[in-house]
Amino acid sequence: MVTLPAEGRWSVRTLSEEGIEAALEFLRRDPLINVYLIARLIEERALAASQMVEVRHNREIVLIASLATNIVIGTAPATPREITESAVALVADRIITRMIPVRAIISPATLVEELWRHLQSRIDPPTVVRMTQPVYAIRKRFDFPDLHDSRLASMHDLDALVPACAAMHREEVGIDPLERDAHGYRERIRELIDRKRSVIRVMDGIIATKCEFSAVTDEAVQLMGVWTHPRYRRRGLMRGTLREVCGHLFRKGKTVTLFVNDFNNPAIRLYESLGFQRIGVNRALIW
Repeated sequence: MVTLPAEGRWSVRTLSEEGIEAALEFLRRDPLINVYLIARLIEERALAASQMVEVRHNREIVLIASLATNIVIGTAPATPREITESAVALVADRIITRMIPVRAIISPATLVEELWRHLQSRIDPPTVVRMTQPVYAIRKRFDFPDLHDSRLASMHDLDALVPACAAMHREEVGIDPLERDAHGYRERIRELIDRKRSVIRVMDGIIATKCEFSAVTDEAVQLMGVWTHPRYRRRGLMRGTLREVCGHLFRKGKTVTLFVNDFNNPAIRLYESLGFQRIGVNRALIW
C-alpha cells in the first residue's frame, strides 16, 4: 500500500457514468491544459469513464487520470502540491496493482515526473523521452482567414494521408506506426477524416501540408500532426495552412492549442510568430 505524504481521507476509484459531470466541472478549471480528458468524456462518456479513475481527498476530486493505453493526468491549478503528489502516488499504485499496460504517458511535466518517480523501479524504461514539450494556445484573431487553400480531408485522401501521418510520426517520435499496427493506424486516420478532423493542402497531387484535431471541446481544439512534406518545406506553406486552420476554428468559437518538442525551433518560431502563447509544459514517455 502506498504511503501518502498528505493526511486526510483518500479514495481512488473508476469514474462512474454518474460522476462524469462532476469530473468535467473539475477538469474545466484548467480547460486548455485538460482539453484531451475533457474531450474524451464529452465524446465517449461511458467508455471514457470506464478507463478513467478519480482521486478524491476528503471527498473532493483532486485528480482525474485516463488509464487507457496512453496515460493522461489532469489536475486543477489551485490544488496544493502535496495533495497532487499523493494523488499521483495512488494512480501509480493503481497502474502497478491492476497491471495496466503502458504505451505512453503524456501530461504536464511535473505530473509525469512525479508519476515516473513511483513507476521507474517497477516497469521497463521508455524507449522515447520528450522531457520538455511547450504547450501553446491562441485565441480569436479576426485577421485569420477560413479554409481556402487548405481543406478538410475526404475519404478519397485516405491512401495519401496515412503515409503522410506515418512519416510525421516517424520524424517526431522515431517509431513507425505502420510497422506496429498498420491496420489499426489506418483506421484511426479514417476516423479522423470521418469526423472532419483532418485538414490538408494538396499541391501537384501531393499532400503538401496537413494537421489533425486530436481533441475537441466546447472551449478548445488541440492540434496534432502538424507536418509539411519535405519537398515543400521552407516555402511558408505551413504558415498559410495554420492561419486557415486557426481562422476556421476561431469562427466556431474555439481556442486553438498544441504542444511541440522544445528542440523543434523552426516550429516554435512559427507558432510564436502567429501569436501562439505558451501556457504550460508537457512531458512524454513513450514505449
